[in-house]
Amino acid sequence: MGDEHTTDLPRPFYDDWSRRRRPAAQALWHWHSALKSPAVPKGEDVTVYFDEERARAESGRPLRGMPEETASAAYEACETHGLTLDWLGTQVEAARLFVGETRFEDADQLETFVRLWAVPHARLLAHLAGLTNSVQIGWVDELARGFFHLAHLLRLPADLARGRLFVPLDELRQYEVSAEQLRTGPATEGARRLLWKQSVRARDALQRGRSLADDLGLRKRYALLRYWHGALALLNELDRRDYDLWAAPIELSRLRRLEVYLLMLFGRR
Repeated sequence: MGDEHTTDLPRPFYDDWSRRRRPAAQALWHWHSALKSPAVPKGEDVTVYFDEERARAESGRPLRGMPEETASAAYEACETHGLTLDWLGTQVEAARLFVGETRFEDADQLETFVRLWAVPHARLLAHLAGLTNSVQIGWVDELARGFFHLAHLLRLPADLARGRLFVPLDELRQYEVSAEQLRTGPATEGARRLLWKQSVRARDALQRGRSLADDLGLRKRYALLRYWHGALALLNELDRRDYDLWAAPIELSRLRRLEVYLLMLFGRR
Protein backbone atom coordinates (compact mmCIF):
# COMPACT_ATOMS: atom_id res chain seq x y z
CA MET A 1 0.00 0.00 0.00
CA GLY A 2 2.55 2.56 -1.08
CA ASP A 3 0.87 5.85 -2.05
CA GLU A 4 2.77 9.00 -1.09
CA HIS A 5 3.70 7.92 2.42
CA THR A 6 7.29 7.27 3.36
CA THR A 7 7.97 4.24 5.49
CA ASP A 8 8.10 6.55 8.52
CA LEU A 9 4.62 7.97 8.26
CA PRO A 10 2.05 6.35 10.51
CA ARG A 11 -0.97 4.64 9.00
CA PRO A 12 -3.41 3.42 11.66
CA PHE A 13 -4.88 -0.06 11.28
CA TYR A 14 -3.14 -0.90 7.99
CA ASP A 15 -0.78 -3.49 9.44
CA ASP A 16 -1.08 -6.90 11.06
CA TRP A 17 -4.50 -7.82 9.72
CA SER A 18 -5.67 -11.40 9.91
CA ARG A 19 -5.69 -13.29 6.64
CA ARG A 20 -9.50 -13.09 6.54
CA ARG A 21 -9.65 -9.31 6.93
CA ARG A 22 -6.55 -8.28 4.98
CA PRO A 23 -8.25 -8.22 1.53
CA ALA A 24 -10.97 -5.94 2.91
CA ALA A 25 -8.44 -3.56 4.47
CA GLN A 26 -6.57 -3.37 1.19
CA ALA A 27 -9.79 -2.78 -0.76
CA LEU A 28 -10.76 0.10 1.53
CA TRP A 29 -7.28 1.59 1.18
CA HIS A 30 -7.40 1.34 -2.62
CA TRP A 31 -10.81 3.06 -2.63
CA HIS A 32 -9.42 5.90 -0.51
CA SER A 33 -6.33 6.22 -2.69
CA ALA A 34 -8.28 6.19 -5.96
CA LEU A 35 -10.18 9.30 -4.90
CA LYS A 36 -7.08 11.43 -4.39
CA SER A 37 -6.78 12.50 -8.03
CA PRO A 38 -10.34 12.88 -9.34
CA ALA A 39 -10.93 13.81 -12.98
CA VAL A 40 -14.24 15.50 -13.75
CA PRO A 41 -15.28 15.01 -17.38
CA LYS A 42 -14.79 18.15 -19.44
CA GLY A 43 -17.81 20.41 -19.48
CA GLU A 44 -19.52 18.81 -16.48
CA ASP A 45 -20.51 20.75 -13.38
CA VAL A 46 -18.27 19.71 -10.47
CA THR A 47 -21.05 19.86 -7.88
CA VAL A 48 -23.47 17.78 -9.94
CA TYR A 49 -20.76 15.25 -10.84
CA PHE A 50 -19.77 14.58 -7.23
CA ASP A 51 -23.36 14.54 -6.00
CA GLU A 52 -24.05 11.79 -8.52
CA GLU A 53 -20.85 9.94 -7.68
CA ARG A 54 -21.68 9.99 -3.97
CA ALA A 55 -25.16 8.62 -4.67
CA ARG A 56 -23.62 5.81 -6.71
CA ALA A 57 -21.20 4.97 -3.92
CA GLU A 58 -23.90 4.88 -1.27
CA SER A 59 -25.98 2.50 -3.38
CA GLY A 60 -23.05 0.26 -4.33
CA ARG A 61 -23.01 1.16 -8.02
CA PRO A 62 -19.90 1.64 -10.22
CA LEU A 63 -18.35 5.10 -10.14
CA ARG A 64 -17.52 6.94 -13.33
CA GLY A 65 -14.23 8.19 -11.90
CA MET A 66 -12.90 4.97 -10.37
CA PRO A 67 -11.76 1.65 -11.87
CA GLU A 68 -14.61 -0.82 -11.63
CA GLU A 69 -12.49 -3.44 -9.89
CA THR A 70 -11.51 -0.94 -7.17
CA ALA A 71 -15.10 0.01 -6.44
CA SER A 72 -16.33 -3.59 -6.59
CA ALA A 73 -13.69 -4.74 -4.12
CA ALA A 74 -14.64 -2.00 -1.66
CA TYR A 75 -18.35 -2.81 -1.94
CA GLU A 76 -17.62 -6.49 -1.44
CA ALA A 77 -15.53 -5.69 1.65
CA CYS A 78 -18.41 -3.69 3.12
CA GLU A 79 -20.95 -6.41 2.38
CA THR A 80 -18.76 -9.20 3.76
CA HIS A 81 -17.94 -7.42 7.01
CA GLY A 82 -21.15 -5.47 7.60
CA LEU A 83 -19.69 -2.01 6.91
CA THR A 84 -21.79 0.94 5.84
CA LEU A 85 -21.47 2.22 2.29
CA ASP A 86 -22.24 5.72 3.56
CA TRP A 87 -18.64 6.09 4.73
CA LEU A 88 -17.43 5.34 1.22
CA GLY A 89 -19.82 7.96 -0.12
CA THR A 90 -18.64 10.56 2.38
CA GLN A 91 -15.09 10.21 1.08
CA VAL A 92 -16.41 10.86 -2.44
CA GLU A 93 -18.04 14.02 -1.10
CA ALA A 94 -14.69 15.20 0.28
CA ALA A 95 -12.80 14.33 -2.91
CA ARG A 96 -14.48 17.19 -4.78
CA LEU A 97 -12.04 19.51 -3.01
CA PHE A 98 -9.16 17.79 -4.80
CA VAL A 99 -10.37 19.24 -8.10
CA GLY A 100 -8.30 22.28 -8.94
CA GLU A 101 -6.50 24.16 -6.17
CA THR A 102 -7.20 22.89 -2.66
CA ARG A 103 -7.41 25.61 -0.01
CA PHE A 104 -9.18 26.15 3.33
CA GLU A 105 -9.98 29.62 4.60
CA ASP A 106 -9.97 28.71 8.29
CA ALA A 107 -9.59 25.81 10.73
CA ASP A 108 -13.31 25.05 10.65
CA GLN A 109 -13.23 24.47 6.89
CA LEU A 110 -10.17 22.26 7.24
CA GLU A 111 -11.80 20.28 10.05
CA THR A 112 -14.91 19.76 7.93
CA PHE A 113 -12.77 18.29 5.18
CA VAL A 114 -10.92 15.99 7.58
CA ARG A 115 -14.26 14.87 9.03
CA LEU A 116 -15.44 13.92 5.55
CA TRP A 117 -12.18 12.51 4.21
CA ALA A 118 -9.97 10.94 6.87
CA VAL A 119 -12.50 10.11 9.58
CA PRO A 120 -14.86 7.88 7.50
CA HIS A 121 -11.91 5.92 6.15
CA ALA A 122 -10.61 5.36 9.67
CA ARG A 123 -14.07 4.36 10.89
CA LEU A 124 -14.36 1.71 8.19
CA LEU A 125 -11.03 0.24 9.21
CA ALA A 126 -11.95 0.49 12.90
CA HIS A 127 -15.21 -1.38 12.38
CA LEU A 128 -13.31 -3.96 10.37
CA ALA A 129 -11.10 -4.39 13.45
CA GLY A 130 -14.17 -4.85 15.68
CA LEU A 131 -14.12 -1.38 17.26
CA THR A 132 -17.73 -0.28 17.23
CA ASN A 133 -18.77 1.43 20.47
CA SER A 134 -19.11 5.21 20.56
CA VAL A 135 -16.20 5.80 22.93
CA GLN A 136 -13.84 3.76 20.76
CA ILE A 137 -15.03 5.53 17.62
CA GLY A 138 -14.37 8.88 19.28
CA TRP A 139 -10.77 7.82 19.82
CA VAL A 140 -10.56 6.54 16.24
CA ASP A 141 -11.77 9.91 14.95
CA GLU A 142 -9.06 11.72 16.90
CA LEU A 143 -6.34 9.39 15.65
CA ALA A 144 -7.55 9.90 12.10
CA ARG A 145 -7.24 13.65 12.57
CA GLY A 146 -3.82 13.39 14.15
CA PHE A 147 -2.34 11.09 11.53
CA PHE A 148 -3.85 13.18 8.73
CA HIS A 149 -2.42 16.45 10.03
CA LEU A 150 0.98 14.89 10.68
CA ALA A 151 1.22 13.36 7.22
CA HIS A 152 0.33 16.59 5.47
CA LEU A 153 2.54 18.67 7.73
CA LEU A 154 5.58 16.59 6.83
CA ARG A 155 4.85 16.63 3.12
CA LEU A 156 3.62 20.20 2.98
CA PRO A 157 6.08 21.29 0.24
CA ALA A 158 5.12 18.29 -1.90
CA ASP A 159 1.41 19.01 -1.39
CA LEU A 160 1.92 22.59 -2.49
CA ALA A 161 3.72 21.45 -5.60
CA ARG A 162 0.43 19.70 -6.49
CA GLY A 163 -1.67 22.77 -5.68
CA ARG A 164 -2.84 21.53 -2.28
CA LEU A 165 -2.50 23.26 1.06
CA PHE A 166 -3.79 21.71 4.29
CA VAL A 167 -3.05 24.72 6.47
CA PRO A 168 -5.77 27.36 7.03
CA LEU A 169 -5.20 30.51 5.00
CA ASP A 170 -6.09 32.77 7.93
CA GLU A 171 -3.17 31.24 9.84
CA LEU A 172 -0.81 32.03 6.96
CA ARG A 173 -1.95 35.62 7.16
CA GLN A 174 -1.59 35.63 10.95
CA TYR A 175 2.09 34.67 10.71
CA GLU A 176 2.73 36.60 7.47
CA VAL A 177 3.75 33.53 5.50
CA SER A 178 2.92 32.90 1.84
CA ALA A 179 2.03 29.60 0.22
CA GLU A 180 5.05 29.95 -2.05
CA GLN A 181 7.32 30.32 0.96
CA LEU A 182 5.87 27.12 2.42
CA ARG A 183 6.62 25.35 -0.85
CA THR A 184 10.25 26.40 -1.16
CA GLY A 185 11.38 27.77 2.22
CA PRO A 186 13.31 29.26 3.90
CA ALA A 187 12.39 28.56 7.52
CA THR A 188 11.72 32.09 8.69
CA GLU A 189 10.48 32.90 12.19
CA GLY A 190 6.95 33.26 10.88
CA ALA A 191 7.10 29.92 9.09
CA ARG A 192 8.44 28.20 12.19
CA ARG A 193 5.65 29.59 14.34
CA LEU A 194 3.06 28.55 11.76
CA LEU A 195 4.42 25.01 11.53
CA TRP A 196 4.63 24.76 15.31
CA LYS A 197 0.91 25.50 15.43
CA GLN A 198 0.24 22.72 12.92
CA SER A 199 2.35 20.32 14.98
CA VAL A 200 0.28 21.16 18.07
CA ARG A 201 -2.88 20.41 16.09
CA ALA A 202 -1.54 16.97 15.17
CA ARG A 203 -0.08 16.20 18.60
CA ASP A 204 -3.24 17.16 20.48
CA ALA A 205 -5.41 14.92 18.30
CA LEU A 206 -3.00 12.01 18.70
CA GLN A 207 -2.99 12.44 22.46
CA ARG A 208 -6.78 12.46 22.58
CA GLY A 209 -6.87 9.17 20.67
CA ARG A 210 -4.14 7.37 22.64
CA SER A 211 -6.58 5.51 24.92
CA LEU A 212 -7.77 3.40 22.00
CA ALA A 213 -4.68 1.20 22.35
CA ASP A 214 -5.86 0.08 25.78
CA ASP A 215 -9.02 -1.39 24.22
CA LEU A 216 -7.16 -3.48 21.63
CA GLY A 217 -5.92 -7.02 21.69
CA LEU A 218 -2.18 -7.46 22.04
CA ARG A 219 -1.39 -7.74 18.33
CA LYS A 220 -3.35 -4.67 17.26
CA ARG A 221 -2.28 -2.74 20.36
CA TYR A 222 1.40 -3.07 19.50
CA ALA A 223 0.73 -2.16 15.87
CA LEU A 224 -1.09 1.02 16.90
CA LEU A 225 1.45 1.95 19.59
CA ARG A 226 4.27 1.53 17.09
CA TYR A 227 2.71 4.13 14.81
CA TRP A 228 1.53 6.34 17.66
CA HIS A 229 4.99 6.58 19.20
CA GLY A 230 6.46 6.92 15.70
CA ALA A 231 4.17 9.87 15.04
CA LEU A 232 5.30 11.63 18.21
CA ALA A 233 8.93 10.88 17.34
CA LEU A 234 8.47 12.54 13.95
CA LEU A 235 6.93 15.59 15.60
CA ASN A 236 9.84 15.71 18.04
CA GLU A 237 12.28 15.44 15.14
CA LEU A 238 10.54 18.34 13.40
CA ASP A 239 10.88 20.37 16.60
CA ARG A 240 14.56 19.40 16.89
CA ARG A 241 15.09 20.63 13.31
CA ASP A 242 13.53 23.96 14.35
CA TYR A 243 10.62 23.37 11.94
CA ASP A 244 12.81 23.42 8.84
CA LEU A 245 10.97 21.22 6.31
CA TRP A 246 13.15 22.24 3.41
CA ALA A 247 16.79 21.50 4.30
CA ALA A 248 16.24 17.73 4.45
CA PRO A 249 13.35 15.26 4.78
CA ILE A 250 12.05 14.71 8.30
CA GLU A 251 12.99 11.10 8.95
CA LEU A 252 13.88 8.96 11.93
CA SER A 253 17.42 7.74 12.44
CA ARG A 254 18.08 4.13 13.42
CA LEU A 255 18.48 5.23 17.02
CA ARG A 256 15.12 7.03 16.96
CA ARG A 257 13.49 3.96 15.43
CA LEU A 258 14.91 1.83 18.21
CA GLU A 259 13.51 4.26 20.75
CA VAL A 260 10.09 3.97 19.11
CA TYR A 261 10.31 0.18 19.31
CA LEU A 262 11.21 0.28 23.00
CA LEU A 263 8.41 2.72 23.74
CA MET A 264 6.01 0.43 21.92
CA LEU A 265 7.07 -2.46 24.18
CA PHE A 266 7.64 -0.73 27.49
CA GLY A 267 5.95 2.66 27.27
CA ARG A 268 2.85 3.76 29.16
CA ARG A 269 -0.14 1.46 28.84
